[in-house]
Amino acid sequence: MFINEELECVVCCYKYSRSDRVPRVLHCSHTFCAVCLEKMSRQDGGIRFVSCPLCRWITCTRASLTLPGALWVNTDIWDQITEEQQWRKQDDVEDLDIKKTTLPDSRHSGFMSKLQKMFSCGLL
Repeated sequence: MFINEELECVVCCYKYSRSDRVPRVLHCSHTFCAVCLEKMSRQDGGIRFVSCPLCRWITCTRASLTLPGALWVNTDIWDQITEEQQWRKQDDVEDLDIKKTTLPDSRHSGFMSKLQKMFSCGLL
């Protein structure tokens, strides 16, 4: 299956979502998830700022505003999330059916959980 890199944050490599990993646009027009932007932001007095990890352009907002509240949502990505999530839900159901028939042992889920913690990139 083709992975659309435009639908994932280049900092954390997680897919954008409409809940926590909302795609937000910096003033330089680069997009990152809200979680990463919060982690990268700094506050100096009444100003909150983020340095773009791609071009180093500084985006400033008032510290009284939350960063997600001060930055626009990338609507091009936002519109694709619903369609992408629909396909992903169908794939997840099919994957569950396969796992139920091929890996019924409860020890497998514990092993997979440990692997997911070790390799937190979400590929498993």
